[in-house]
Amino acid sequence: MSPFLKLILKVSRIVGLFMLACHMTIVFLFSGLLLNFLQLILYLTLYNTNRKLYRKINYYLIYFSWTQILAVYEWRSNSDCNLYGDEVSIREFGKEHDIIIMNHKYDVDWVICWFITNHLKMLSNSKTCAKKQLRNVPVIGWGWIFAEMIFLERNWEKDKLVMGEKLDKLTEYEDPIMLLLFCEGTRFTPEKHKASVEFAKSRGLPILQHHLCPRTSGFNFIAKHCKGKIPWVYNIQLGFPKTEKNPTFSNLLRGYSFTADVFLERIPLSEVPTDSDEATAQWLHQLYVKKDKLMDDYFKTQKFPGMCVKVKRSYRTLINSIVWAVVIGIPWLYAIYLVLTTGNVFLTSLVSSTFILLFTVMFYMVKQTKASKGSSYGTKTKMPTETAKNGTFGHEQVNGEVVNDVIPEHKESQASSDNETNLTRNCEQINNL
Repeated sequence: MSPFLKLILKVSRIVGLFMLACHMTIVFLFSGLLLNFLQLILYLTLYNTNRKLYRKINYYLIYFSWTQILAVYEWRSNSDCNLYGDEVSIREFGKEHDIIIMNHKYDVDWVICWFITNHLKMLSNSKTCAKKQLRNVPVIGWGWIFAEMIFLERNWEKDKLVMGEKLDKLTEYEDPIMLLLFCEGTRFTPEKHKASVEFAKSRGLPILQHHLCPRTSGFNFIAKHCKGKIPWVYNIQLGFPKTEKNPTFSNLLRGYSFTADVFLERIPLSEVPTDSDEATAQWLHQLYVKKDKLMDDYFKTQKFPGMCVKVKRSYRTLINSIVWAVVIGIPWLYAIYLVLTTGNVFLTSLVSSTFILLFTVMFYMVKQTKASKGSSYGTKTKMPTETAKNGTFGHEQVNGEVVNDVIPEHKESQASSDNETNLTRNCEQINNL
């Protein structure tokens, strides 16, 4: 093949990918904003009068929006997901209210959560605690408001005043929910990890290699408040096999494929000690010691322990995306056709302004998924001050953030790792767990 022909093919591919990205952006944002508007109407008319019906209808409005993101992971990038763990943990996952404790290392960990919950047919009932700034993100952030996500100030003195009420609203759901907790408080970066290690050394806490030191105040409150309401805690560990490209949302949009490996461990919430904040905090720290060992072994073996189940992609996400591509795409393409054929200045200005605005919004949304957009944890050098109270330390200023954590005064020793039997089997595709 001649160099000139190769250049033509390369340019054609770039142009084609750009046009596809433009079309996907327009469709997702227009449909998302329409669904946000319908959610607002639904909230104003039903939330305070018939909350059960509101949640049933809102489930599908959320589904129609979020599954367009999943279609990018499943069908645009042709990516996969494997579940590891014991048979009971995998089989019972998602059948009751669950608290999820997950590592927070990758830009697309939230996409993987959606992928799994969609497989369990509970996508719209997956909840999380998110930083308050995400409320301002169009489509996703606005949808999270109507999905009753818990938004936090990252100031425990303020957050604890409303946390109980928000948890009660979630636990009253008739259908199973998953409450996802990133106890590290922010995504893992080398800078934040360095600050975390320094903090752990100053407190006599376990030194973690693949995680940040967990913040215990929120989990302490949730574990105590939800006992008797949420029966299970799931220790979930996410890993991606090492590839040339990092698993970011922008790389998904470019069509790069990834395989997510997810470890599940089912733990009764009744076994989590909640008699004191110190006991609960120590339990959480020891869980992160175990998570660190899991991650260390994963990087060496490229697999988690236990049986392996390959999660099948959903054709519903593809069908939903195609329907929206027709419903939104055809009018949009017709508008472009009018611009090209009529030369109307007003119409040209309107379409061009809309195009620029929507791409600005999409760029902002993708940027929010990057690890660099996490909290300032680890980016400032100010060391926390210690105040002894009832055998605990409250560290209010940790690298510029108010966290008001409660940590045992005594030095915690590294937990000895249990000898686990590796039951790894060949992954097999199944329709239902």
